Amino acid sequence: MMQKHPPSLCFLLSIIFFCLILPVAANAFVLPNTNTIYDPSIKTVQVFKEGFELSSPIIQLKSEEHLMLSFDGLDPDIKRFKFTIRHCESDWRTSSELTEMDVIDGFSEENIDHYEMSYNTTVKYTHYSTQFPTENMRPKISGNYLFIVYEDDTAQIAFTWRFMVVEPSPVITSGNVVQSSRMEDRDTRQQIDFIVHLNGFVVNDVGRELKIVIQQNGRWDNLLYAGRPRFQRSDELDYRYDESITFDGGNQFRNFDIKSLIYQTERIAKISYDTTNQVFLLNDLPRTFKQYVFEKDINGRFYIKNEEHADDSNIEADYAWVHFFLPYPTLLTNGQFYLLGELTQWQFNETSHLNYNSHRKGYELNLFLKQGYYNYCYVFRENNKKIGDIAFIEGNHVETENDYTIYVYYHQTGFLYDQLIAVNFLNSVQK
Repeated sequence: MMQKHPPSLCFLLSIIFFCLILPVAANAFVLPNTNTIYDPSIKTVQVFKEGFELSSPIIQLKSEEHLMLSFDGLDPDIKRFKFTIRHCESDWRTSSELTEMDVIDGFSEENIDHYEMSYNTTVKYTHYSTQFPTENMRPKISGNYLFIVYEDDTAQIAFTWRFMVVEPSPVITSGNVVQSSRMEDRDTRQQIDFIVHLNGFVVNDVGRELKIVIQQNGRWDNLLYAGRPRFQRSDELDYRYDESITFDGGNQFRNFDIKSLIYQTERIAKISYDTTNQVFLLNDLPRTFKQYVFEKDINGRFYIKNEEHADDSNIEADYAWVHFFLPYPTLLTNGQFYLLGELTQWQFNETSHLNYNSHRKGYELNLFLKQGYYNYCYVFRENNKKIGDIAFIEGNHVETENDYTIYVYYHQTGFLYDQLIAVNFLNSVQK
């Protein structure tokens, strides 16, 4: 048996120093609290509740629930990744008044020790994964959080990723997705009618202490912040029939299936191989004025799967360049086209941005993706605007099946952060 030696004084001092500076350094980073990959060798980041790959990254405080954090590293060398967490307010600003001791129970950083090498793939990679919370790191309080994953030290950020921790409370919400109350929007927009049931939870000033945020599918650009309820009873806050709480219905998500790189599925035009796998999708035609047709989707998500005799798709699914093309007669100068979905982290950035090909007369994008099933959509964002327009290419239909999440935050007078006290999931088709 290997004998354990006591750590040196210098080592102990370095650990103490690092623990002291980490929370300050992490909060000082000029990086947004978004799902963003900074290291181009990192692919296929996933954060979900353990047991269901398509679930939202939400767990209950001080429960037995865990999140799974996983990703692939395409660098040939195995790296030592670590992570810390950052608390954020309901609008995803950093909770700057909190200290590490306010937020974390245990160590301020944790190692990602579980890794496996890819097997029988043309593209070699290392699959990293970890559970959260760990034995050494647990969230102390509820609210919005950010994983900050880095190599060696916090100056080498690999990626950041959002998750939420909800605390047990008697507060619940109930509601439905209905047609917009505005006559001119009844065929295109979906209204979220809901009631917050306090069930004895005391809120002294609803306008100042409660914050309601509504998310459509996994999108972050069009989050809706509800104002005061239309009606307030002793134990209920009624947000029904509020014309301002509406979203574009959009359309069913486009999809493609690359669980096999041997057989062409419905949306695949051609599969070839040069130095890597190449998958060419059929051209994506605009659906702006087309009649609505229901097609089952997973609302912008993806799941990883290799159907070619793989026992473990985490390490046996291969990578391929997937080629997208959207025919369009002219280059638009008043905005940009983006391909959105979980495959591009729902972000407007260089990864999701389509470039215009004047020779082919259309917009194109190539993404390096792992085998699986993917949803996506095309969104046009005008210059100097934050919210993208899904109707521009995809069309806009009130019948569209969409997922909605209602987050209820509580900022108690005298507290330094927004507590997350209730989360509810609604679907526009399922009642």
